[in-house]
Amino acid sequence: MSSPGTIPASGEQSGQPAPARSRYAMGTYGNILRSLLVVFGIVAVLVAIVPRVQSIQQPPVDAAAVVADAVRQSGLPFEAPVGLPDGWSPTNARYATSTDDLPTWQAGWTTPKDGYMAIRQTKDASPAWLQAATSGGHQTGTRQIAGTSLVDVPPGGGTATSMTTVVTAVADDEEITIFTTALKPAQPR
Repeated sequence: MSSPGTIPASGEQSGQPAPARSRYAMGTYGNILRSLLVVFGIVAVLVAIVPRVQSIQQPPVDAAAVVADAVRQSGLPFEAPVGLPDGWSPTNARYATSTDDLPTWQAGWTTPKDGYMAIRQTKDASPAWLQAATSGGHQTGTRQIAGTSLVDVPPGGGTATSMTTVVTAVADDEEITIFTTALKPAQPR
C-alpha cells in the first residue's frame, strides 16, 4: 500500500502488475523494416494507378494565316517558309510589337528529326531588338547556308525591303538549309 500523500504506481491500486509493453512498441529493426515495406507497398500501388501523360498534343497553329495578317496590318514584307516537306509542324506564331516597339513577326516549327527552327523578323532592327532576338548572342563569324545567313541584317536599312531576319535553329545543317531556302515573302490575305 502507499503511504498518505503519495501517488500509487500503475497497477498498485488494483493490486495487479502493470501490463508488459507490446513487442511492436519497442522499435526493433524488424518492426522498422515491416513498417517500411507497408509504406513502400502503398506508394507502389499509388504509382501504378496514377495515369501519366505520354506526350502533349498541341493544337495546330496556322503560321501562314498569322504572317499574312501581319503583312496586311503592317505593310511590311515579312517572310515565311513555303512548301516545307512532310514532318515540319508549326508550333507557335505571332505578330506583335517587340523590343523598342518594333512590329515583329515570329514563329517556330518542329522538324522531322525532332529539331526546332524559328524565325523572327522586323524592319530597321535596333541593337536592343537584335540582343533580344538572339538571346544576347554575340557574332562569332559569318556563315552562308543556301544564300541566307542565320542573322541577316541588310545594309541600307532605310529601304522598303530591309527586313532583319533572325533564324534560330536546333537542327542539323540539312534542315537549316531546307528551312532557309523555303523562306518566301508572305502575301496578305
